[in-house]
Amino acid sequence: MPSVLDLPYDVLQLIFRQLSPVDVVRFISSSRTLYYPLIDDTTTWRPFCTPYGISDNSVFRDRSFRVIYGRLLYKYGALLGLWCSDYPYAGNILEFRLVPDKWQRAGEPIIVGDVWRFVGRDRNTRKPQFPVYIEFIQIGFSPWRKSTPKTANDVQISWHLRSDRDLGFLVHNGIPPPYIRMDGGGSLATPSLHVIAPTSMTLGVSNYSSGEFPDSMTAAWYDPERGVPRMRQEDPPAITLRHRNWWDRAGNLRYVAGTPKPASISIFPPPPNQDSDVYLPELHNPDHSLGFNYVDYVPRYYTLRTIMQEGVDPALPDWRPETVVGIWLGDYGPHGTECLFMEHDSAEEALRAWKITGDVNIPRGACTWSANLKESVQWEDPSGRTTRAFRGNGQIAHHGFIEATLIPAVVIMSGRDEITVEWDAFFTAKFIRYRSERGRVGD
Repeated sequence: MPSVLDLPYDVLQLIFRQLSPVDVVRFISSSRTLYYPLIDDTTTWRPFCTPYGISDNSVFRDRSFRVIYGRLLYKYGALLGLWCSDYPYAGNILEFRLVPDKWQRAGEPIIVGDVWRFVGRDRNTRKPQFPVYIEFIQIGFSPWRKSTPKTANDVQISWHLRSDRDLGFLVHNGIPPPYIRMDGGGSLATPSLHVIAPTSMTLGVSNYSSGEFPDSMTAAWYDPERGVPRMRQEDPPAITLRHRNWWDRAGNLRYVAGTPKPASISIFPPPPNQDSDVYLPELHNPDHSLGFNYVDYVPRYYTLRTIMQEGVDPALPDWRPETVVGIWLGDYGPHGTECLFMEHDSAEEALRAWKITGDVNIPRGACTWSANLKESVQWEDPSGRTTRAFRGNGQIAHHGFIEATLIPAVVIMSGRDEITVEWDAFFTAKFIRYRSERGRVGD
């Protein structure tokens, strides 16, 4: 009687390509004849690592591809990419990358998490500023100098701060960054990474409105393909109430029923009743004039579509509105630089700019302006060159996203990587395409 054991090796590999990693393990484990030659077989497991840019296991101290994938990438690989938070009004952005660790692991790749932070403003050009990146978490195999043969393949999470700028403002209890604290590495408590299950619970703000985030499962900026880390999914993090003083302008935070929301991740702070030297409030809860405090809310982060493409000169005949789709940065005057996702709606023939980070007037998740591609206007740049421009609308509101209204605007394609928006008689804002200078995942 024919048996799967009689199948040629190449045919087995074709079968494995159609299976999930879990099913491959089950398949191999069904027979000792298959298990011993295939459980650490390079050809079997390398294809699961290559989507992450890993095709050479020597950089992982010659661990097998099964160990690399099964211990590190299977659980945490979904983190790689951009994430955006529902923190009231301001929002926040995390970026996870796979990079060599030159500090503790002699170049072995690890997953690092950075917070995007926008600082300062160029008052002369009024152009948006690119973010600085503040590293706060590392996920990787145990540092070889600290591991034993028994723990060498364990994956550890460490929490720390390292940045290309002065982090003196984050000094806590006299301890300056950078510092490192491993999960379970001592008596002091650490933050923790959690996966939040899909829910319809959204954030409500007394006396104000911060908008739904996301406002639907099909939001233009949301990436449904990436998924979340393979960890136990939990309820939304509890909101810790605190006593408020009369001068505190922020409304109380609470959960209310809203639109369905996909799974997300959260960074929980150290438990309040335990000693800790890792203090991260300014990283995940950016300060703004409505004064929300870290103890009130642990933000949820959702997958952000990461589209990087080359711009096309709008003066050329082959310019297309879809070349604008992706992540952009905009100058919002006293609010500074904010991040947006540009959507091209081909059915409606419109461009829409969705705020990924926001401010107390127009919060994250709101459409800040739109362009009607059916209503083009003649426009000349300062040099006298004719360029593309479209009539549209810009959204304005009072503090707390109160009395939001649309006003006329002109959206000008002022360069291959630049857009200018003239908001009626209010102001002119510049937007530039985001470019990562740090390479792609796996570089």
